[in-house]
Amino acid sequence: MSTKNKKNIQDTLCINTEKIYDWIVGDSTGSTTIDVDDLPIALPADATNVEANCTLTDEDGDPIPINTQIDIVEVTPREERQIDVDGELVTLERVRFRKTLYATLEVSGVDPATGTQFLITSDPVSFNFVETAFLCAPEGTAIVVSISDFSCLGVINRDVDDVIIDFDLEIFVCQSIQAIAPVAVEVAADLCMPREELIDRCAGPVRPPQCDMVFPGHDIRKVK
Repeated sequence: MSTKNKKNIQDTLCINTEKIYDWIVGDSTGSTTIDVDDLPIALPADATNVEANCTLTDEDGDPIPINTQIDIVEVTPREERQIDVDGELVTLERVRFRKTLYATLEVSGVDPATGTQFLITSDPVSFNFVETAFLCAPEGTAIVVSISDFSCLGVINRDVDDVIIDFDLEIFVCQSIQAIAPVAVEVAADLCMPREELIDRCAGPVRPPQCDMVFPGHDIRKVK
């Protein structure tokens, strides 16, 4: 269809959406220790170039991407609190919730017996948090928590004989916390129209590049 003479048609629409009553960004830090004997595969003896890293996962060990919404449980009823904001008292709700995150330890290195590289991934390790946030969260709102960033630190611990005994694992999570509720809103908007369909067409003949400086009609012997 041709869209050359397309005009925007504005209309008043009533749509269902979510209103954000409040939005903050916070962080969580958790740590644990994983014994070398708790790895699902035995660490090769005298392994070299050993490194420890970790990945944020779900409880099944599948990696989860940034901006993933996580499950939380509010552990106490919300309570109103008056907070001083720039010299003015504002009434907010104190929200306490519990969340559980999972991470897997990844141990890599070289097996001296074979000279090949190895990668050992642990079972998912849980990190439990009980957190408090002060939000504009009136009755009827839901608390939504999403992971906005993740980093980790794996530390290799050795005994006096330089044998690996365990791994310290520390995670750092940035999170988006929102109080939301469904609403129906009226908006004035332009109705969308379809664009023109694109199809493959044969290209026309293309003039090849020329060498006008040397051919034809130029005596290159005169060029110094």
